[in-house]
Amino acid sequence: MSNASLSPENATLQFLRSLRHPTRLLVAISGGSDSTGLLIALHQALRDNSFPHVTLTAATIDHALRGNSAAEAEDVARLCARLGIPHRIRRWHGEKPATGISAAARNARYRLLADAAVELGATLILTAHTAEDQAETIAMRAARSDDHGAAGLAGMADAVLYDRRIWIARPLLACRRADIRRLLSDSGTGWIDDPSNTDTRYERVRTRQTFAGTGLPALDPQPAARRLALSARAADRLRSHAKAIAGAVLQIAPAGLAEPDDDLRHALGAAIATVGGRVHGPGRDSMDRVMAFLRRPPGGQLTSGRTVLAHGRDGLFVLRENRGILPLAIAPGEVGLWDDRFDIANLSDQLLTVEGDGDSPKLVGHLPPGLARLARKGLPRVSRGDDGQPVAPHEARISARIAPYDLFLPRFDLQLADAMATIFGRDGYLPPPF
Repeated sequence: MSNASLSPENATLQFLRSLRHPTRLLVAISGGSDSTGLLIALHQALRDNSFPHVTLTAATIDHALRGNSAAEAEDVARLCARLGIPHRIRRWHGEKPATGISAAARNARYRLLADAAVELGATLILTAHTAEDQAETIAMRAARSDDHGAAGLAGMADAVLYDRRIWIARPLLACRRADIRRLLSDSGTGWIDDPSNTDTRYERVRTRQTFAGTGLPALDPQPAARRLALSARAADRLRSHAKAIAGAVLQIAPAGLAEPDDDLRHALGAAIATVGGRVHGPGRDSMDRVMAFLRRPPGGQLTSGRTVLAHGRDGLFVLRENRGILPLAIAPGEVGLWDDRFDIANLSDQLLTVEGDGDSPKLVGHLPPGLARLARKGLPRVSRGDDGQPVAPHEARISARIAPYDLFLPRFDLQLADAMATIFGRDGYLPPPF
């Protein structure tokens, strides 16, 4: 996006025209101006039946963090009832964490929105992030990094796949807040001002106040385009040169290491995150060490992101480091996430225990003996709780988790995520509906 911005009406029409097939939308509406404006813009665009294949629903997440949040959610419900839009309120129950409340609230919000989407039969969730939100996000990421080429400086993606099950799109990323509020004023619709939006304890609020004095910076579309292209090239490299061994070790053939450029760096970041069970790849300094290690002649090992990287004549092996691998108990009928790397479903009627030091015949002949021993430490061994005996194949289902993408997958990285899923024997990710 450049200096030019879209009106919310035009942005909404562009988005609706992009939808490929019948879609039931769920608008995440808090009652604030941005989300209310998104709802009104969509309602106006759909009311003349110009898009008969699109229907509209809405949901409000009450985080229960302020005393009047329940009343505000009811105000939104009344607005939706007046407009004839099906609406649900979902409340974040339970104790709230003493630290990391913003991240916890975000995770709860998307989990509850996805559940509401299932109840309402929605196939796509919409959030009302704006040009201001994008500029703030980029500015905050830039302040934490001295790498002007960092992938995060692409900002928020226009869409994110949540939990492998539903896409979340941001139709108003090119819209200014003032234009959204103009739309609301023209339609006679009010909104709720959240007091947290002026609380300077939050980094985003401080950044927003800085922009209030300096003006919103121009947003360059090139970083997003570069990130999309970089992820596509990294995906091609992995498809051509990488394979998984026993679902836990990634091997990149020597030909895949021949040009240690940004494509390889991006691919390795995703590989290390996946094998290490991390949501994010290693930081810049750690990746600098990895790339320097690969520029040297083959031989030796390096640790990074809970993984061991072994570089030899057969290429690069990435496997789980032998530390911090904790046991997990899984009740009958439940699914547990072990070591952030394997989803394990208990299909039996007994408690199952998962520990390291598993085994696989696929390790024999595919890894040097020393690496095979280390790899076993990172393989799951599933046993019955009553007698400690290994489970039969029908008693547990084990699947590799693609940690950097299985919960939140930005559309930038869809090709890279699909390549990683294929390598580790998982189904591809849900394609976006636009």
